[in-house]
Amino acid sequence: MLSRCSPRRGFSLIELLMVIVIIALLVALLLPALSKARRAARTAVCESNLRQYATGLINYSADSKGFMAQYNWKPGYSDSQYPDLNFSEDYVTAHANQCTEIVRRLSGNASYYTSPADRLVDRNFGHLFLIGSGYMGEKAPDPASVCPEDRDAIIWQKNVGNYAAAFALTGDPDPDSSVAYKKIYPFWSTYQFIPNAWCSDTGPNCMVQATGSPGSHLLYTVYPALTKFQQRSQDDVLFPAQKVWMFDMFDRHSYARTIWHAYSSAAQPLLFFDGSVSFRRTRDANKGWNPSTPDSDSPTVYTYWPTPAEPPTLSGAPSDLVTGYFRWTRAGLKGVDFGGKEQFRY
Repeated sequence: MLSRCSPRRGFSLIELLMVIVIIALLVALLLPALSKARRAARTAVCESNLRQYATGLINYSADSKGFMAQYNWKPGYSDSQYPDLNFSEDYVTAHANQCTEIVRRLSGNASYYTSPADRLVDRNFGHLFLIGSGYMGEKAPDPASVCPEDRDAIIWQKNVGNYAAAFALTGDPDPDSSVAYKKIYPFWSTYQFIPNAWCSDTGPNCMVQATGSPGSHLLYTVYPALTKFQQRSQDDVLFPAQKVWMFDMFDRHSYARTIWHAYSSAAQPLLFFDGSVSFRRTRDANKGWNPSTPDSDSPTVYTYWPTPAEPPTLSGAPSDLVTGYFRWTRAGLKGVDFGGKEQFRY
């Protein structure tokens, strides 16, 4: 007896279109959730990086009678095994020389690196002192020194010994800097120390914010003949749980795109002097002061004027005025950034 085969029935066009529509809807629903999950994971890595900094910084202070980890060479001394890094004329050069000594030792390439005395290395290269002292990481560049959202710094790390190749991909973030400074960009840290971690809170030796030209938002005004960097102590900090120690120059985690940290709408993980890491919004911080005019109620106000390698302003104009906030805390290390009123008595 022969069996009768029923004819195979395929999808109709309407059914196929319905399947495509359902898949498209599912993708539309899932992609934002996946993107949000990836961003949350990268934020967690960023917070973990800052906790590694906290461990190294606090351990160093515990072993050093409370002093903070920072470059400590002084002008006029012979501290280096390299003759060209001795007898500095000022503190800016002395710290640049100390940074260069560490980079030469960690990289094993002494002939490639010369002292970048045209820039302050204490801000984004201060972690090299921790690495060189054995309190953080085992190599440089250190992956923990870079936020996973900081694409440029990741590219710089992959191009040690070839800054030109790196800048071909990222652009030059500081076109006016020397070649010596450009060469150490692979050792850059996303996370910056506040200026009062290595200089006085106010007075003739303090740092003040540069302003008025493209890229000046990255810089401080310093007078090498007058400026004296000082070894700061944990005892100088009156409110360690409320005072920011390290921060990122940019919000890479909360806004629709990367923006400068001093916009009130920015937010980021911050390292505080008690070793805690907390995700905070800039607008929730106290506005700070201008350390050159400590008796004034006015905060530091300066221009975010990005170079072509940096994120554009929020307004779309060439530059925007922004407030200093925790970069320029009122009363310096004696002040409060979050969770309390500003200290108006210095």
